[in-house]
Amino acid sequence: MNLAMDSPRDRNVFGAFALMISDDIVRATSSQAPEAGPAASALALLAHQPGLSIRMLAIGVGLSHAGAVRLVDRLANEALIERREHSTDGRTRSLYLTPAGKISSDKVLASRDQVIAEGLTILTPDDLKILSDIAERVLRDRLENLDHSYRICRLCCHEGCTNCPIDAELLERGVDREA
Repeated sequence: MNLAMDSPRDRNVFGAFALMISDDIVRATSSQAPEAGPAASALALLAHQPGLSIRMLAIGVGLSHAGAVRLVDRLANEALIERREHSTDGRTRSLYLTPAGKISSDKVLASRDQVIAEGLTILTPDDLKILSDIAERVLRDRLENLDHSYRICRLCCHEGCTNCPIDAELLERGVDREA
C-alpha cells in the first residue's frame, strides 16, 4: 500500500465525489420514474435482466419482499411492468417491462448516462480510461455474490455495457446470471 496516497483527505475527496455523482444520479433518474424511490432502479433492472422474480428484484433495489410486491403492484397498475408465469416454478412470477415500461426505463437510463457524462466532462479521454480501469478493478474485487451483482447493476444500461466486468467476474467464479 502506498501510504502517501492513502490519506484521510484522499478518501474524503473520493467519498465526496462518489456521493455527489450518486446523488445526481438518484435525482435525475427519480425525475424520470413514475414515483420517487426505487421505481427507477426497478425499471432499469428489468430492462437489464428481464424475467426477474420479485425476490431478485427486491434484492436488486434494496427492498423487503413485501415492499417489492407493493412496488410491482404500483408499476403494474401504471402498465409499466407485467407478471408472467415463470418457466420452471409455478409459484413464482417473472417480471417484464411493457412497451410503456421500456420507454420509461430508457428515459431513466438516459438521465443517468447524462449525469455521468456531465460529471466527467472535465476528464480527458486518457483520464476516463484510467478511471474506468480502476473502477472495473474495484467492482470485480468488491463483488460479493450473484445477489450483490443485481444491486450493483440496478441502474446499468445493459446494451451499453459490453464486456461487463460484473458478468465477467461472475463467470470467472463459475456463476452465470442467465442460469
